[in-house]
Amino acid sequence: MSLDEVRKEITAPVKVELDQDYEQDLGAALARTTVTTIDADIQAALEEGDFRAWKVFLHPTQAKLVNRTYNGPARVSGGPGTGKTIVALHRVKHLAQQLPPGHNKPILLTTFTKNLTTDLRARLASLMEPELLARVEIAHIDQLAARVLSENAVKGAAKQRVYDSAALNVLRQLLLELDERRWDAEFLYEEWDQVILGQSIGNRKAYFEARRAGRGRSVTRPERAQIWKILEQFTARLDKDGLETWGQAAERAARLEMERDARIRARQEHKEAVGGKDLIHRDDGSGMRFLHHRYRHIVVDEAQDLRAAHWKMLRAMVAPGPNDLFIAGDTHQRIYDQQVTLGTVGVHIRGRSSRLTLSYRTTKEILSRAMQVVNLTGKNLAYDDLDDSTDNLNGYRSVLRGPVPDLVPCASWDDELDQLAAALTAWREEITTGNGGTGPRRDPRGSIAVCVAERDMVSQVMFHLATKAKITVAELTKDGPKGDGEVHVGTMHRFKGLEYQKLAIVGARDGVIPRTAVIERYRTTDPQRCAREELRARSLLFVAATRARDALRISWHDKPSPYLPV
Repeated sequence: MSLDEVRKEITAPVKVELDQDYEQDLGAALARTTVTTIDADIQAALEEGDFRAWKVFLHPTQAKLVNRTYNGPARVSGGPGTGKTIVALHRVKHLAQQLPPGHNKPILLTTFTKNLTTDLRARLASLMEPELLARVEIAHIDQLAARVLSENAVKGAAKQRVYDSAALNVLRQLLLELDERRWDAEFLYEEWDQVILGQSIGNRKAYFEARRAGRGRSVTRPERAQIWKILEQFTARLDKDGLETWGQAAERAARLEMERDARIRARQEHKEAVGGKDLIHRDDGSGMRFLHHRYRHIVVDEAQDLRAAHWKMLRAMVAPGPNDLFIAGDTHQRIYDQQVTLGTVGVHIRGRSSRLTLSYRTTKEILSRAMQVVNLTGKNLAYDDLDDSTDNLNGYRSVLRGPVPDLVPCASWDDELDQLAAALTAWREEITTGNGGTGPRRDPRGSIAVCVAERDMVSQVMFHLATKAKITVAELTKDGPKGDGEVHVGTMHRFKGLEYQKLAIVGARDGVIPRTAVIERYRTTDPQRCAREELRARSLLFVAATRARDALRISWHDKPSPYLPV
């Protein structure tokens, strides 16, 4: 940057006028514990004191992305708290306001997980009038694929959809029966899921020619023949058992939507060729005359976690044109192993990408700690940008100030729970009393959360808080918070895309973050897979830490996670 650019971008936004008494009082500055800001718009939003309203706050500098007209798919990226989700929500509102009168739902808002869809629906409802909200369909991506398959299902041919863990067990059993020891079940399953399903490969010849970018271990042509034969038997076994993975479902749904898209295009091209005349004479009784793309606009949040098949399905669901796809995502927050380059699935964003670097949610102190988690200096690791290049968080910063996150070593798991209860009690008191009477009193529900490292910790934390500390709790499930408790409790995966005023992470110890057994399994046999697992573990902790706006507390017993800055 030039000096003038630095002044405009860096210095001017953080300039603050201080009374003469405070100018040299470094001690007072360091002792400050309430969150402060020098941005007038953020200051006004914070002073409202309503965290629910804060969750839909759109900064004026983000509005230009919301209101812009794009001549094709557009993407906004940026670190946690930079407002990607907020921009996506306001983008939906903006698009809905431009719709002609009607009662259909030409706008789709979709994301990867069900519980995040629930949160997006609640936030959007606070932004839009009911009449406008009724024009928007809100569905998570697997729900969308299931609907496509249901519409095209042959009676009596429905299959039971299973998660990857169940299908992997079927593959393990098959390898035992075949006495096949050349290939690891996890490797074969990922080859099938990411390469064969990901590229919609239907025959052995196509598999021989397929790109395997990012797969790590290379395979020869004879080895591909062996793999194809095993996976053919695997898919036959699934079919015989009446089973189907969600990956298979997504791939089938994508093919069906692409076929629908091809029919629509062919009809439109023929109509243009004959001068726009009616085509009743060409239409059969199937309703082809009224067939059209499902949506006018599609908005995608948490884009980094979608499969290749999901993108193919979405691309086919909306006609190419202005404002067709609006995509929000950050590969530093990818917690599922889906490696996709958008250009290869027909979504071309070159020249229509924007990057947010200023965090309006996370304080500088929290951000500093979180950035150390994904700092890859000196490591042979990199984050992609969904567009066949690499991404980084250069320039990522915050205008908010607050207390330094607490990093709390504990003697045991019981000690960790006791100290957690004490911290949550203090937080609840602070919110409900308005920081000792100096601020507005608020209902703490939805403002405080506990994020755990392992699934079995959820029930343990909830039981301890409810029985020992008299704190009401609500579990974060795939459908959102279950119950009306003051404190939300859930696994790191459940916190994707959510925000809390105060957040505690417990159980952040070595061997759990990352899972040592998984990392070590691939360290020598598949270094690239090992690197991906490490990136995913770092991303998971990064996501969890950046869910907090004002206060963050991370605890562990035994040895801390090697990713923590301790």
